[in-house]
Amino acid sequence: MRQFYEDLLEYYDDIFPLEQDRIDFIQTQVPLPAGTVPKILDVGCATGTTAVALIKKGYYVTGIDLNTAMIQSANRRNPEPKTNGRFLHMNMLEVAHYVPPSSLDAVLCLGNTLVHLNNAEEIGDFFRDVQKLLKPGAPFIFQVINYDHILENKLTSLPDIVTSRCRFVRRYEPVQDETALNFIASLYSSTDQLLFQDVRRLYLARKAELTELLHRSGFKAIDYYADFSGRPFDGTSLALVGVARLFTNL
Repeated sequence: MRQFYEDLLEYYDDIFPLEQDRIDFIQTQVPLPAGTVPKILDVGCATGTTAVALIKKGYYVTGIDLNTAMIQSANRRNPEPKTNGRFLHMNMLEVAHYVPPSSLDAVLCLGNTLVHLNNAEEIGDFFRDVQKLLKPGAPFIFQVINYDHILENKLTSLPDIVTSRCRFVRRYEPVQDETALNFIASLYSSTDQLLFQDVRRLYLARKAELTELLHRSGFKAIDYYADFSGRPFDGTSLALVGVARLFTNL
């Protein structure tokens, strides 16, 4: 999948443009008090659009991604002077080795990054690392595809993303392992020529399992939303946005 994302880099920001409601949602969950600079970790930051938007708002953001080309793109986007953020090539399962415990005001894991982990055990390990890094009461904000909706409705694809430059096609195929799906991503030019294609196994992280893993990791308060507008999650949306905290008395 690394090569696919490197091939996709030229078109990435066209396909996944910055969403203002995402930034507004994060700011609602992580207020910016006068005279303070909240520290945020953006896991799977890709080209850094979300992180840089938050940096410009006054947050200190560390973005990490496993793809070096994405990190290079994020560093080019990072505004000068580069005092409020940094972008690092890093595996999300290793972040606890580099970030001090109880030092973060929020952790983000957006854009379906979680399900690129191999199984529930790895997701649980990541959740435990996240809770160690957060300050008391700080939120862990994550976003995945609503796989309950995908499976219950036997969906084999997501809506195409069409821009003036390309068409991004996303399909799912079952695999022998019932805990996963094959994700087939194809990119076509504006003249409908196939530019490249890749297949990736994605773990089927469903809402009930995510909730159980979060509870096991020490998160007590978990709220779910259908999208970044803050609309309550009712199970029918393609997205699942979660906000987990270590304490319920907030």
